[in-house]
Amino acid sequence: MSEARNLQAVDFDARARQVLSQEPLLSAKDVEVTFSLRGNKLVAIRRASLDLYEGETLAIVGESGSGKSVFTKCFVGMLDKNGSITHGSIEYDGMDLTQLTEKQWLGVRGKKIAMVTQDPMTSLNPLKTIGKQIQESVELHQGLRGAAAKAETIRMLEAVGIPDPERRYKQYPHEFSGGMRQRVVIAIAVACRPQILICDEPTTALDVTIQAQILDLIRRLQKEQNMTIIYITHDLGVVANVADRVAVMYAGQVIEIGMANEVFFDPWHPYTWALLSALPQLGVKGEKLPAIDGTPPNLFNKIVGDAFAPRNKHALNIDFLEEPPMYEVTATHEVKAWLRDPRAPKVEQPNAIKLLESQDGKSKGTDPNAYHPHLDPNRQPLIEVKNMQVTFGTGRKKFVAVNDVNFTIYKGETFALVGESGSGKTTIGRALVRINPITAGEVYLEGQKINGKITKAQDLNVIRSCQMIFQDPMASLNERAKVDYIVSEGLINHHLYSSEQERQEKVQKALEEVGLLPEFSSRFPHEFSGGQRQRIGIARALIMEPKFIVADEPISALDVSIRAQVLNLLNDLKQKRGLTYMFIAHDLSVVRFISDRIAVIHKGRIVELAEAEELFLHPLHPYTQALLSAVPNPNPYLERTKKLLVYDPSIHDYSTDKPVWEEILPDHFIYGNQRELDGYRKTLGL
Repeated sequence: MSEARNLQAVDFDARARQVLSQEPLLSAKDVEVTFSLRGNKLVAIRRASLDLYEGETLAIVGESGSGKSVFTKCFVGMLDKNGSITHGSIEYDGMDLTQLTEKQWLGVRGKKIAMVTQDPMTSLNPLKTIGKQIQESVELHQGLRGAAAKAETIRMLEAVGIPDPERRYKQYPHEFSGGMRQRVVIAIAVACRPQILICDEPTTALDVTIQAQILDLIRRLQKEQNMTIIYITHDLGVVANVADRVAVMYAGQVIEIGMANEVFFDPWHPYTWALLSALPQLGVKGEKLPAIDGTPPNLFNKIVGDAFAPRNKHALNIDFLEEPPMYEVTATHEVKAWLRDPRAPKVEQPNAIKLLESQDGKSKGTDPNAYHPHLDPNRQPLIEVKNMQVTFGTGRKKFVAVNDVNFTIYKGETFALVGESGSGKTTIGRALVRINPITAGEVYLEGQKINGKITKAQDLNVIRSCQMIFQDPMASLNERAKVDYIVSEGLINHHLYSSEQERQEKVQKALEEVGLLPEFSSRFPHEFSGGQRQRIGIARALIMEPKFIVADEPISALDVSIRAQVLNLLNDLKQKRGLTYMFIAHDLSVVRFISDRIAVIHKGRIVELAEAEELFLHPLHPYTQALLSAVPNPNPYLERTKKLLVYDPSIHDYSTDKPVWEEILPDHFIYGNQRELDGYRKTLGL
């Protein structure tokens, strides 16, 4: 185990004393950033201030559009050409960064302040080898040339945990997985030997196991090179893992900043309360998650009062009239909220905040009155999968993506499929709706076989009965079509309406059901937020009046607060319409909240299947245990002391003792050979 994995709980008081005794390394004061768009002025950063101290890790959190990335881009001189700093100063190393010319920036950007961007694929040149791209950074910032530069590049590849660095040096970005590409981008930034490293959502698109490895890696590199790190993220589990201090941003302002334990356990801004309350880990299955109603303000308009006031259930009259000042809670904790004013009424913090500390941030479990369809003695199978195999390619290039998969989904349940990227989750989901043909096995819908060659009438029945919600709402919507056409495309293609009026009525009803206004039908996808685009995708599926929906990572690209809204919507629609879901995800905290049963898949094979709470209480397969150990916990003390398990497939010896799929407890299935099954029974005390 690496040193980082054995970290004890951080002594935040010691960190606080260290911060108070230092002069800031970088100090941003009253920064305002304005963008000119189509003749209109958008104020993206509204007089934001922030101090950064040497050797610390500062996390900046907030919804998309809150200004996190724009604010930190000012620290590296990377604002878009139509954006400019119109007020304030950023003091660093005796310079005001707001006054630097492009030529002066060359001595700061990369060399002193470097940035790791969100999407590694767009940061890497697809036409250059990985080695050459890292070597450019080494040559430019370390002054090495030739064999020395190459040797340092190979050392950097090794340092970021890329195996066989000599071979990998010659490969191209497309030959690397998402996690490996992110390591390469980190290597390029760290090769500059910067004093400050800005990590912009470095783990957003990664699996929980890869995410944990990347966080470990950055922590180790920080210690080795004595770097100061800024994390930009909306994942509060990541914040709990890495941050010494946390800054919360909303509508272009820093509204709360303090030590991590202060912001998690004693927050004072209602927006911070709302973010923490929306965490699925703190939700009760069968009840709604506390979502944040409404949307962030339009920054083209002048904001009067507190920007969060229209969405704030605890808003005071003054919140709508006057912007609050920064109030000091402790020497290291400040908040921009009228609730801290001595004249303000006393308001209790939400129960979720108390739960976070008192119950160690663990799930409150299940509503005792919640209905579980799979436990109903009269349960009826909706989808049955028997010995499914899906392959791609032929001959030597044949790749078995899914092999010997068996499961049943009952009417009215949410069946979750979890695993890492490339495990075959989406392939199974697409096979169930007949997008991917299956090579072997059978798929049944209400007892009727739906794979292979079927009649046109059967095909239409599958299309109407089985729909899919895709992971990336922007990529799955036709950006040149209006919402009206996007939502009704299925109706149009299969002539499922008798008149234009009926079609429009169905569109309006579908939009209404997902919480969108009827007038949105005349807009284009780019005019909506991520959460709204995902609702359009859900409306498109609902209009076909399906019985079964495959939801493929429907919330992985969304903010915490938007996630809560979409999860609540999916649960509401399930109850209202009697829907059945297959919920595909890699985030087990979300899966525990929404699903009735969970199947864990590894490299195309389901290795464990059980009722959701049972799987969390008794994870048996080593891969399931590894996935659960990597789930972020929003309690900073627990998150930093947890033991991360790494799954090694070589522990299974199936050469003579062949594995089987066995029901080890009622409704708890596991894949293993006789020796392993005996070990699992012993663990359970059977």
